[in-house]
Amino acid sequence: ESESLVMDSDGLPIVGTGVDYTKIDPIGHKELLAYINHFVTHTVRFLNKFSCVCEQKLIALSGRIQQLEITMNLLEAKLSSIPGLESVTAAEYVPPDSVAKAGESTSVPSSAPAPPAPPPAPGAPPPPPSGAAAAAAA
Repeated sequence: ESESLVMDSDGLPIVGTGVDYTKIDPIGHKELLAYINHFVTHTVRFLNKFSCVCEQKLIALSGRIQQLEITMNLLEAKLSSIPGLESVTAAEYVPPDSVAKAGESTSVPSSAPAPPAPPPAPGAPPPPPSGAAAAAAA
């Protein structure tokens, strides 16, 4: 009762159900070591690359966190230089829109763009063109 084994392109038997493993020749020691060496080498390369990518991302994140800490320290120093803010907490914060509606002026940082003008009142004439619209009309 000889059973013929189906082999793959490398000459290894295709193993499935109903195969008697005692009739299959073992893989040679050199070939087995080559497979194991190949697996270990590729796994180590992958892990090294993965480690490098993770380290680069952590370094970038650390730099960003340091920038945020510096910015927050500068902001805290600026806020602490304003008299009367020592007792103000976040719960007492009043949004700038409600302050502007009350008639008080708010300071806009020079790096921030100016807020858009409010829409004209119903029945009022439209405002004159400004900026690029004025240049295009001329």
